[in-house]
Amino acid sequence: MQQLLNLFETYLLPIVHPFRIHRYFHMNVPLPGREGEQVGTLSLSEALLFSWIFAVLKGLMRIVLINVFIQSFISFQSANFPFFEMVAQEAGLTTYYFLLFSAMLDIVFFPILTMVTTEFWAWVIRVFAKLMKFEGDSDEVSHQITITALSSYVFFLVPLIGEVIQSFMYYIMLYAGLRENLRASRSLAIVILVAPAILLTMVLCSASFLIYCLF
Repeated sequence: MQQLLNLFETYLLPIVHPFRIHRYFHMNVPLPGREGEQVGTLSLSEALLFSWIFAVLKGLMRIVLINVFIQSFISFQSANFPFFEMVAQEAGLTTYYFLLFSAMLDIVFFPILTMVTTEFWAWVIRVFAKLMKFEGDSDEVSHQITITALSSYVFFLVPLIGEVIQSFMYYIMLYAGLRENLRASRSLAIVILVAPAILLTMVLCSASFLIYCLF
């Protein structure tokens, strides 16, 4: 149990010190209040496990909120219009089951999608590390940057806007890793973060142009 608590503490540490944790990895600068203490990086499976817990809690909160909203909507229907109330109830139940199924799919496929996303970002970081002739183990650095960024999923616990905060913090933590661990400049770190979006836009534009030429 103590080992699990220690792992969970390590998982949350990058949220508290997003820049200093990578400064510690790169230059072994002590973390505040942890002088002389060795702090490691979680494995991908360990970080995914804790992130999945928060994803499950987010899914359960979503189901509860959906249930409360639909029940409130149905209860507000006027009893003087039983047909409208019946239609609203049937539509509400259909919507409820659809959203429930969607929430369950999010929970089930969360580890796979998160693992693919993490490995993709690790590949992007390794590519740029080689281009900038990074003097160090690019595999280890990319692992440290992407794994610690998974700590942002703790913000799934924030009702309603948790996903927005999580996405924002995910990129902030990637930026912190690129700046402090990869030693990238501000402009280069921003370029690395927007590179996948630019690449995707180029691919979609090329595909659209190809389809246009063919038809």
